[in-house]
Amino acid sequence: MAYFIPFAKGLMVIIWGLLLANLIFPFPGKAAMAFYFLLAFVVVMHAIQLLVVYGAFAEKLKLTKKEGIEIFFFGVFKMWQLKDRLLN
Repeated sequence: MAYFIPFAKGLMVIIWGLLLANLIFPFPGKAAMAFYFLLAFVVVMHAIQLLVVYGAFAEKLKLTKKEGIEIFFFGVFKMWQLKDRLLN
């Protein structure tokens, strides 16, 4: 289980890389449009996660800017790492 979060974060780095690479070098055919849609979806979902964390746990969990950025890019995997701080 100790390897799951770093593995999942690595996958998220690959996913973000592919989504952002499509902006610079669009994939052929309809794949580019699918990746644009996926990028928009991921950005919106991770922004919602970040807003939920800031809104629901603002007084109990003080986040640094780095942690906020990590929540935006890694989503639930970073939140899972922060759950111990929240429970204490």
